[in-house]
Amino acid sequence: MDKISTDHYPSRETRETEKRAGASVRQREAYYSPRSVYADEGEAAHERRQPSRGRGGAGKSSRKGIRKGLSESWREMSHVLGNKQLAFDKPLVIIVMLLLALGLIMVYSASYAYAYYNNGDSMYYIKRQIVFAAIGVLAMIGISTVPPRRLKGKPTYFVLGISYFLLVAVLFLPRVQGVRRWINLGFTTFQPSEIAKFAAILICATYISNHYKEMNVTSYPNVETKLKANRSPFAHWRYSMRRNFVTAVVPFIVILGPMLALVVIEPHLSCTILLMLIIGTQMYLGGTRKEYFIGLGVLAAIAVYLVIFTDIVPYGSTRIKVWQDPFVDPLGDGWQNIQSLYAISSGGLFGVGLGNSRQKYLYISEPQNDFIFAVVCEELGLIGAMAIILLFAAFIWRGFTVSVSNPDRFCKLVGIGITSQIGFQMILNICVVTNMVPNTGISLPFFSSGGTSLTMLLAEIGVLLAISRSSPNKVI
Repeated sequence: MDKISTDHYPSRETRETEKRAGASVRQREAYYSPRSVYADEGEAAHERRQPSRGRGGAGKSSRKGIRKGLSESWREMSHVLGNKQLAFDKPLVIIVMLLLALGLIMVYSASYAYAYYNNGDSMYYIKRQIVFAAIGVLAMIGISTVPPRRLKGKPTYFVLGISYFLLVAVLFLPRVQGVRRWINLGFTTFQPSEIAKFAAILICATYISNHYKEMNVTSYPNVETKLKANRSPFAHWRYSMRRNFVTAVVPFIVILGPMLALVVIEPHLSCTILLMLIIGTQMYLGGTRKEYFIGLGVLAAIAVYLVIFTDIVPYGSTRIKVWQDPFVDPLGDGWQNIQSLYAISSGGLFGVGLGNSRQKYLYISEPQNDFIFAVVCEELGLIGAMAIILLFAAFIWRGFTVSVSNPDRFCKLVGIGITSQIGFQMILNICVVTNMVPNTGISLPFFSSGGTSLTMLLAEIGVLLAISRSSPNKVI
């Protein structure tokens, strides 16, 4: 036995056949490569934008050159948008636009009373949300025309560096509502954790696509090691576990462990949980052995216990008590949970009607944010709430379909990561609103008010649409 696993290595006969085939094998690989979809126009336009190496070409930066570069980019974008072969998945676009439209409607319905009371303008939140939604849609369309493979490499490390810089910088800013999660931009606030989610997806996809064989196939470095490892099944298992730990666990701890620590220090428990779920999903897809997930799960449970019950997060133990019995403090920490449950129970099967919620009149605190789903349940009832959940389920299905069918491993992992992020976030928010888990302060994608988070979310959807362009299972 030359290798612990040979699932990902072709046999000697297969390698000889492919070697004899030569050109036909290369043709087949080129045909299934996502880069070939953009090669004729996109890559050619990119090459034309490079500075000339002749006299004065490399260092000049003039208005004419910038204008020419923008013109080339616009022509490239126009070509991709107008090319039937490069069209993105229509069901995915329709689902996203439906979720966005429903989200805007519910933001207005849930926020106008609160906005009028606090700002004197019932349209305060919806106007801002529409502006950011428009910016996000434009970003989504623009990003969807860029080959997703260009995100690999330097762009990934740039996004990771920016996220680390912002996560450190926010810790030195004044507290907002007792925590350090937001950076005040003047016209709005921004959460560095929004970039951290995307950075985690990109860096995981980059590492796994570069080291997939090392994570899944362990070759013996020499005959002596082979003989030692094959002395017994236990020795073989121990050797493979050690190799898998080095290649499929340690790199993620080293690269992303500090990110999780910084988010905990803010503190932002919901984002910490979401990041752990995203990273864990990517590690599982990359080839990390199941035994390590059991160990990491035990460590995570111990860490959560210590964070909550040793006052590292002061409000942790209080929220656990309120989750177990909201009426233990009905006018304090249990108020939000109680009012959310009242709103859900008032909705019944068909709801009280769009705009007719009673709990949004200063009973639910900031009803346009984390607890907007309670207003959805009250106004649209069980039928409306289930329709929205099914719409999210349809999005997850289409996102996974176009991602898994993409022939490029990096694109596949990025698409699955983005889809998983939105799916996990939706599930956690609904569980919080229905008091199935303790209140962690996590938003509902497309619905909760928040300009920069919505823009960032739509930009990620743009990446997912770009991935769908080169997926064979798309519907156009």
